[in-house]
Amino acid sequence: MTFKLDPKMQLGYVQLRVQSLETQKKFYQALGFSIIEESSQAVIFGAGSSEPILILTADKDVIQRPPRTTGLYHFAILVPSREDLAYMIGNLMKIKAPFSGAGDHLYSEAFYLTDPEGNGIEIYRDRPRNEWTIHDDGTIDTDTIPVDFNSIMALYDPNREWTGFPKGTILGHMHLTVSDLSDELRRFYIDGLGLDLKTNFMGSAYFMSAGDYHHHIATNVWNGIGAPLAPSVANGLISYSLNLSSMDELKKLKQNLVEHDISHEETDKKIIVKDFNHNGMIFTVKDI
Repeated sequence: MTFKLDPKMQLGYVQLRVQSLETQKKFYQALGFSIIEESSQAVIFGAGSSEPILILTADKDVIQRPPRTTGLYHFAILVPSREDLAYMIGNLMKIKAPFSGAGDHLYSEAFYLTDPEGNGIEIYRDRPRNEWTIHDDGTIDTDTIPVDFNSIMALYDPNREWTGFPKGTILGHMHLTVSDLSDELRRFYIDGLGLDLKTNFMGSAYFMSAGDYHHHIATNVWNGIGAPLAPSVANGLISYSLNLSSMDELKKLKQNLVEHDISHEETDKKIIVKDFNHNGMIFTVKDI
């Protein structure tokens, strides 16, 4: 029987290496993230709850990630409703947040920003699943067309108090730039981790998920096939977490990694792996 990752899996937090902790802290606070804990070396943020969703870590001698290298394309923050999306976008427009684009992806409506160190951020809402185009083989149609901005902003309530991200906000997906969409990538993400390929977008991006979501992880080659890895001291993605629903699910994942000879580390209730572009993933157990 083909192994499948826990269908109840949900992403937890993303951890970024930063050059200026103070600058980045102020930016993400203005964006609506709330500080849970901070020190001289790190800031842990929540978004509508006390659960960590974003961790900024300051290391020594961090350099700017060189252009056209592998790494983070964006991390995506999912809000519960279209009204919540209007609430976020309307308030961020007030502070002239640095929007870099927007797109209707058929199953979602999304707005994009870039932080002061070049990390991509998506804020989006999902359409109900009965509005997605899902084929018999489980694949899902996607596209990038203009968002109906006026229709979204018609839901904006200027009298709703600004408290940052609403309750129910989660880390919806991760989108990575990789060096190629090779058999090695498939062996790692699909065979090893047990994700399903939901969309092969024009041969340039894979959208993969657990539990029939449109995607929890996307990988693209938009920086060019063979793009070099970013230096280990570059700013950007360190790792992200994936919460499984039970120890049994974690044990099944470990067994499958062993069977596919995929290198991993194991600690108490955690399995840590890195893909072939050194993107770190921390699988842990948490009630969902």
